[in-house]
Amino acid sequence: MGRGLSEHVSFQWTSPSWTVLADYRGLLRGGGDGGEGGGTGRGGGGATGRGGDPSLEVRRFATLAEYSRATHQDQHSVKVDYDVFVNVTRLDAKDLRNVQKLYKAEDFDFSLKPGAAAVDGGVALANVTDGFTGEAPDLGALEVGQAPPHYGPRR
Repeated sequence: MGRGLSEHVSFQWTSPSWTVLADYRGLLRGGGDGGEGGGTGRGGGGATGRGGDPSLEVRRFATLAEYSRATHQDQHSVKVDYDVFVNVTRLDAKDLRNVQKLYKAEDFDFSLKPGAAAVDGGVALANVTDGFTGEAPDLGALEVGQAPPHYGPRR
């Protein structure tokens, strides 16, 4: 792709060359590390990138749309950030003191803000997303307008 280190990269795709057929039979038989049933070609170790396989290509993309067009992956994905949630604080991975801190679940609210990009961003799937409240299911675990599910013991 020829991207310099200073260019913004949000998405990366590492895979065998698109011009080489991959043999995944070994993975299906449990030989994912090149062990029994590893087969020939990629699929025993090479397909997973273990050992720094030089036949793997790394492609980098600045946007979700660019990544999706080039790889045909995540064609229905929606890019969201912390601002879609009612109360979730952004953590900085470089701030080890706060990242490694133990947090209380009740201090956060992972409900979606009405009108956020994740609201009505899903696709209806029979017997999976039944009971959504808007035009389509919301992305994430909590549907806007519904009480969150209760997990754990009940009194």
